[in-house]
Amino acid sequence: MECEMLTLTHVQKSYSSGLIPKKVPALKDLNLEIKKGEVFAFLGPNGAGKSTTIKLILSVIFPDAGEILIDGVSHLEKRSRQKIGYLPDQPYFYDYLTAKEFMAFTAQLYNLSKSDYRERIPELLKLVGLDGKEKLQLRKFSRGMLQRLGLAQTLIHDPDLLILDEPMTGLDPMGRKTFREIILSLKNQGKTVFFSSHILSDAEVISDRIGILNNGQLVRQASMSELFEIEVDSIEIMCLWKKAVPASPEVSPWTMAAQDHRSTIFTKDEQSAEEAIRWILGNDGRILRVKPHHKTLEDIFMEETKN
Repeated sequence: MECEMLTLTHVQKSYSSGLIPKKVPALKDLNLEIKKGEVFAFLGPNGAGKSTTIKLILSVIFPDAGEILIDGVSHLEKRSRQKIGYLPDQPYFYDYLTAKEFMAFTAQLYNLSKSDYRERIPELLKLVGLDGKEKLQLRKFSRGMLQRLGLAQTLIHDPDLLILDEPMTGLDPMGRKTFREIILSLKNQGKTVFFSSHILSDAEVISDRIGILNNGQLVRQASMSELFEIEVDSIEIMCLWKKAVPASPEVSPWTMAAQDHRSTIFTKDEQSAEEAIRWILGNDGRILRVKPHHKTLEDIFMEETKN
């Protein structure tokens, strides 16, 4: 039986706005379950409520209604937050500290003993590809190096749950690839990763499940396999004819491209594909290939957030 690392049940949050205070809903009856050991991508346009959700989980702000549990413990209890490692979207670094000094400073905030973090710091810097940079001042780090250092500091107290807010924003393709590999290696260590992102291609590659938030409401939640199994954009049927390619019926739910004795038919759904296959076989055609084309995560995201 799979256990939940993070659970949000009927969570609501509103803010006051305007000269005459008026309640503006930021989250509306949010329900989420994040399983232990999974990578969950929390997606949505600007202003959807992603940052509000993360602040609620961290107890930076508090919900108007609902319950938040971290490994079965209320987020209001201090011991629940000891399980969390957090990387904000714009982490602050002290320019004149070295990487090693910064990591030691972070370890002391968690009350780790010197003997504990002395061994852990080199291990974490190696994990994020910063071994050999221990004595380099942070003002000399690139954006990608700082982002990896930020991830290292979230791991200093060995948390079970990582909450990463837009972790790949501003990184070049190589930096994003490195970051994806690190996240997958953390998953293999049994860590649970909950991250928000606008970079849908990265979410598509590394996530086990995704949730799409729009106007404070969760409009979609599914595993990646479920998502692409269900969401078929079109079906391609390639066929071969014994004689010349016959003309399509005047009214048909497909389009056809033909060359010599081959043709490719495109349909929008399974019912139209079945109709096309019957037409091909009824005209002495031979089916070479039937290939469904699935929607991308970007296609699904745009459909769910278009309003």
